[in-house]
Amino acid sequence: MARTLDGGAICAADLQQRAGRGWSVLYGDHPAPEGVSDLAEPAYFQDLNLDKFVTGVTGKADEYKLTGYLRHALDDPELISFRQAVFTDVETDRVRAVIDDFGDAMRTVRQQLGDAQKRSEYYESRRWQLDASTTYCEALCALQSDLADADPLSTGLQGISTYLRGYLDSETFRALTHARSAAIGALATVQYAVLLEGARITVAAYDDEPDYSVQVTDTFARFRNNDGEREAEVSVPRHGGSLDRVEAGVLTQAAHIFPDHFAVLDRFCADHGDFLDPTVVSFDAEIRFYLMFEDYLAQLRDRGLPLTMPVLTSDHTAVKLLDVYDLPLAVRCGTDQPVVLNDVTLQDPERILVVSGPNNGGKTTLARTVGQLHHLARLGCPVPGREVQIMLCDAIHTHFERQEDLTTLAGRLQNELDSMHSTLAVATDRSVIIMNEMFSSTTVDDAQYLSRAILTRVTDLGAVAVCVTFLEELSTLNESTVSMVSLVDPNDAGHRTFQVVRQRADGRAYARALAAKYGLTHDQVSERVGS
Repeated sequence: MARTLDGGAICAADLQQRAGRGWSVLYGDHPAPEGVSDLAEPAYFQDLNLDKFVTGVTGKADEYKLTGYLRHALDDPELISFRQAVFTDVETDRVRAVIDDFGDAMRTVRQQLGDAQKRSEYYESRRWQLDASTTYCEALCALQSDLADADPLSTGLQGISTYLRGYLDSETFRALTHARSAAIGALATVQYAVLLEGARITVAAYDDEPDYSVQVTDTFARFRNNDGEREAEVSVPRHGGSLDRVEAGVLTQAAHIFPDHFAVLDRFCADHGDFLDPTVVSFDAEIRFYLMFEDYLAQLRDRGLPLTMPVLTSDHTAVKLLDVYDLPLAVRCGTDQPVVLNDVTLQDPERILVVSGPNNGGKTTLARTVGQLHHLARLGCPVPGREVQIMLCDAIHTHFERQEDLTTLAGRLQNELDSMHSTLAVATDRSVIIMNEMFSSTTVDDAQYLSRAILTRVTDLGAVAVCVTFLEELSTLNESTVSMVSLVDPNDAGHRTFQVVRQRADGRAYARALAAKYGLTHDQVSERVGS
């Protein structure tokens, strides 16, 4: 009985049975959801800047097609724990080194198979395929051995290790290695002589003729550097790595002279033309989900920013977000700008954060951060913060200011109302709703009336919500609402600190401080007028 990081004991026989059917380091013994690699971008992604996060992880080219997996939020808490444990393993140097070595080898395999497809000379192409199989077999043997030595604790990596043991002992793999060895051995015994007569080249079977390559080497031996200094190197171009016409001609003639030897290579390619195992190929791609995410986070770790594995709860009764921050914004800031950390806590019956304060003070950034944390937690990933405890939500809904859609002839207010109606029709007590400056296109009285009605409905639902607003009165709507305020420097009202704290909303205090800064308080103006 083995103990795993993801929450329990697992029988080795059970794991072997599960892994024998195929194995995914993202989904275990379950197949990936159909179409996940091409999953469309969720509606909330751009509002929360999660599109920038995905591009930052995958790169613009997205070589491993991970975009869909980073969009696909999970609903299964066991699967989330499964991924969290793999992340913990991958963060160790030993496991990371093993997987990096395997990834390098598989990249070489892909390059060699690509070369096989690009080569027009028949046997040159087939030799590249044979070389690719050699790299592949050696990579799998090394991965199985080295991963066992690294002793990962996650079910995800234990499962792939178990699968590899079974695969390497399978008839399929044994047949591949036997055929590969036979082809390599047959080609290794091919010996031929190249006869040069002017511009004419003749290839013949080797018949104990003198080996002039040895004489040439001996002739130039006196130019060797024997005192330890680096010898001059001459790079001979190989026309992009493919054989030139002369080399191709020599190879063709050699194949005619040794048909039986090259027939072994032909049989190998015919019997093992598609030697890549689907589970191995999937592992090579899926493990990049963890590695590339860790590489994305490395720059934040290097700067001392906190990262943690979130604790997911079954309800919203206790939300704790300590020292959290906007992930893509922190990456974009680089080392030149400090990252401001904020805290958010909710205790039952609190559900709704009403965030107010001066413009450009960090209110929207905090709202985005809350939304990002819920999505990242559902991926099974580490999240930005020192301590994060949130509910496993069923959906994220965002309402940010939109441009008017001229094709519908509806104004901005109508669009906002339609959007909120759609959200409230499907939201549940497990949903998260992020609202940023609702109804700014209408009058203050109308905005207040509509906002109160919507927050009352959100309260009835029991959903968690963040409402960024200039309407401070909303913070005292009911027992579910909590006031948070973006602060300014007490010594300079024009300087934003980007700290957002839990306190009573008092916009007048900010107005008084700002008026004092510019000499516009009642006393300051009266003094100037009197003088």
